[in-house]
Amino acid sequence: MKVFVSSLFLVILSLSELEAGELRRDDKWPPPELLVALKPVGSKCQEQTGVTNEAIKEFSDGEVHEDRALKCYMSCLFHEFNVVDDNGDPHFEKIQTHVDRFDEEIRHIANKLVAACQNPQGQDKCERAFSIHKCWKTTDPKHYFLA
Repeated sequence: MKVFVSSLFLVILSLSELEAGELRRDDKWPPPELLVALKPVGSKCQEQTGVTNEAIKEFSDGEVHEDRALKCYMSCLFHEFNVVDDNGDPHFEKIQTHVDRFDEEIRHIANKLVAACQNPQGQDKCERAFSIHKCWKTTDPKHYFLA
């Protein structure tokens, strides 16, 4: 499960009856056990990149914003979970393997995100990681979270 978390990187999802544009943040979402599993890798990447908690929270729950440390944090997470190559290009087959482990609801959302975000843009691995996260967030802002 730990690897999947990174694979889709914190973009997992549950369908709910939320109004358009409203974030789902409650005692069950993001899944607490998922956040616990992500914490050690997130802490390691935060230390390596110097990204602030505020920058992570703003991207997760607020607006997309430019922050070099945040972009490299996203790249670090992907690399730690081994779902990108050295250039930061995603291994979609590895992501799919992890997606397939979850229930139908999560698979449906995850597959939509992966299909929508196949072409990361950017001159380096940090920019490409950011491109993927930005795409995931704009594709499904209700369920996207970054921990």
